[in-house]
Amino acid sequence: MKLSMWIIANRLSSFDLELNIDEKAPAILNSARLAYATNCVHVYPEKDYVVCNGEGNMIKIHNMKLTQAFEIIQGTFDYFEDWSQQISEAIDEGNYQEVMNLCWTVFHNPLVLFDGNNKMLGLTKQYGPDDLDNEWAYVYRYGYSSLNAVNMMKHQYSNIAFHRHGSQSYKFSSNQMIRYAGIYYGMYYNDMSCGHINLLARDRALNEGDYQLLDFLGRRLEPSLGQFHNNVTQTNHNVFYNILFGKPYDEKKLDVQMTYQQWNPEDTYQLALVQLHHEPDKKEFRTNLDTLVHMVLQKATKCITLKKSPYILVLANYDLDTDQSVMTLFKDLMNNNPVSIGFSLPCKGLKRANRLYKQARSAIFYGSLFRREENFYHFFDYAFDFIVDASSLSDCVYACMPGIVELWEMQQNSGDEMLSTLKCFLDNERSASRTAAKLYTHRNTILYRIQKIQDILKCDLDDVYVRDYCRISMRTLDLYQQKSSGERLCSPISNYPPPSEKKLSPD
Repeated sequence: MKLSMWIIANRLSSFDLELNIDEKAPAILNSARLAYATNCVHVYPEKDYVVCNGEGNMIKIHNMKLTQAFEIIQGTFDYFEDWSQQISEAIDEGNYQEVMNLCWTVFHNPLVLFDGNNKMLGLTKQYGPDDLDNEWAYVYRYGYSSLNAVNMMKHQYSNIAFHRHGSQSYKFSSNQMIRYAGIYYGMYYNDMSCGHINLLARDRALNEGDYQLLDFLGRRLEPSLGQFHNNVTQTNHNVFYNILFGKPYDEKKLDVQMTYQQWNPEDTYQLALVQLHHEPDKKEFRTNLDTLVHMVLQKATKCITLKKSPYILVLANYDLDTDQSVMTLFKDLMNNNPVSIGFSLPCKGLKRANRLYKQARSAIFYGSLFRREENFYHFFDYAFDFIVDASSLSDCVYACMPGIVELWEMQQNSGDEMLSTLKCFLDNERSASRTAAKLYTHRNTILYRIQKIQDILKCDLDDVYVRDYCRISMRTLDLYQQKSSGERLCSPISNYPPPSEKKLSPD
């Protein structure tokens, strides 16, 4: 491996050095010599220091004897020869984290390696997630670059083609997302982008030696990364995709997938929808969407992750709000990428899940109308708007509050009085005494029922919106029952016809 005087100087930085090196001193040096030889470092004494002369570029080492200085310079060449061999072996094994571990000994600065999908393959473990900036923490936690950081580099450095081959320097001023200056090295194989390396100037200033070592490293990595290919899951043939969109599916495939996921068809299911905001460049948009899909696939491991441009669908067999790790992922996605996220209502039973996509999408649609600045929307908060705006009564039924649906089914199946008690309680301005008098029931019984009702609803009846949502849900179910049949309906809501599709906004 050929070295430059900058590479040697960086390696000797702990000694008392005086540098006189051209800014672009090339990497052409083969070894150290006590006598001059072409493309070698000539080591000789002068006054009270030792001179290391590499084709006119000089390092003066103070407070050191000639023999010791020579051994150190020659040892530097030997070290890099061994280092390059270890780098090659780690690359051949596909152990990219080991490559980053080896790089610490020569760069002594943070380094991170990405593939062509902005997936992190390895980084300098000497720095923890909170040691640099927000983008380092995001990459450390989720294993991908955030789209906000990618777009920041692209827009603030519009004069630099970050996607071309080789090194690009960058520096942001007073920025919490990307605090440190650095070098971006783009890698290509067979004219296709296959990854990049980011070297950050945290503990020492970067110089030509760092550029030269990055060039060496990048060229060693390119053939390996060029043959590495990640396929985004094909969702069109996924059984869960077909269920969510009301398409035919193979029951045997569903059984296999349910066994693999350890799910039960009667679990409570919920869907989150991550919408990536559109960009003029369609190819870049698709790449960015695939990047987010890959990241969510790796982090939301208990969920099913699907893609339907411009959305990422995350299906869970539980209430997503109870999963702290997934909610943290969603909030970090929202804070670091140009996305909006919508949540459906939870529903009992997988075969009812064909309504969840429309609900999550409606949450984003209505949320962006009323609270555009939030970008984090639950259908529960906009169900009233959806019912008012719905195109059919069956759509309204599917938008009813889940707790009210549960009370309604209890009433239909067993004559339970909880729903009628709630209706009377709301009609009497939440007065337990007036409700008790109206129903000819003891006040303590009413209070007990109301507490039990609130446990089923999982929400606070002191909230005006909750009360309005309860009322419109009860009214909707009553109306649907009256219009559907003159007889008392005993069938659960799962037997109702599926909601009709209504186009909310252009895709």
